[in-house]
Amino acid sequence: MTNRKIGIIILAICFCLSLMPFGVQAVSTSDAVEPIIPEKECLLTVSYCYGETAFSDVQVKLYRIADVSADFQYTLTQPFSTSGLILNGIQSVGEWNVVRSTLEAHILAYGIEPDAVAETNQSGQVCFDTLSTGMYLVVVSQATQGDLHCQFDSALVLLPGLEENGRWQYDVSVNPKAEILPPIDADEKIEFKVLKLWKGDEGQADRPKSVEVEIFRDGISCETVVLSEENHWSYTWSAKDDGSNWSVVERNVPKGYTVTVDERASSFVLTNTWTPTYPEDPGKPPQTGDTSNVLLYILLMTISGTVLIIFGATRKRTNV
Repeated sequence: MTNRKIGIIILAICFCLSLMPFGVQAVSTSDAVEPIIPEKECLLTVSYCYGETAFSDVQVKLYRIADVSADFQYTLTQPFSTSGLILNGIQSVGEWNVVRSTLEAHILAYGIEPDAVAETNQSGQVCFDTLSTGMYLVVVSQATQGDLHCQFDSALVLLPGLEENGRWQYDVSVNPKAEILPPIDADEKIEFKVLKLWKGDEGQADRPKSVEVEIFRDGISCETVVLSEENHWSYTWSAKDDGSNWSVVERNVPKGYTVTVDERASSFVLTNTWTPTYPEDPGKPPQTGDTSNVLLYILLMTISGTVLIIFGATRKRTNV
């Protein structure tokens, strides 16, 4: 019976482990067998297709986010250095998604121009050549081909890319994630929400009493709201389901704080993290996100609870 109980417990652990999130890349930089050549030129090909449908004449914007060193360390480029983001050490998809959303908000807030703009060809592809090594953000608006309406995620791309054999590939191809949008029904409405969270400033007397958040619709400012304790640091609005792209930007970020944006369906979570060493000490960037994977801890707790329940049940049957 003891062996049976052990077997059940191991099976439960394996099942719970299978639910854990995987990293954003198939391999990590620790698997590299050679250094990056920072001065080598790169080629990036991006494909915008869904099934057999290729989306042509789609405008694609390319932003160079960070430099990369021979030993795989990122340094934000000048337009993004004030964002306070930390790119080194990120491993989970969730963290990269927060980085992506924050970069998009930063671009919108400061009107940052792309490093390159191109349109997709008849095959739904766009190519950017003679690129410097580094990290790039590829952004498109919604795309339409015939009766098919599609939303493509923006993509964070490292040039060069790391192959499974641990070698760097300076000719990189990516296929951003796509989602087919349902037919637009202007009679229906969607509810949106923005929520402000504070982090790392417990006991700090400098937390502001309120913050201003600007709401954008298809890149155009349409409303500015004030969040405070009176409205529980949140604001909700509704709009017609007409396919518009909504974004939020926090204005006049309080001194000593950095802000990240986590977009979740029709909700936006703005997190202000207390980082008093930034930007007074630009050589020591702050930790703006919790790089310890919270979901991992939750799953580990679930595993422990599952093991205890199974152990208790099998022990009870044995005693009976």
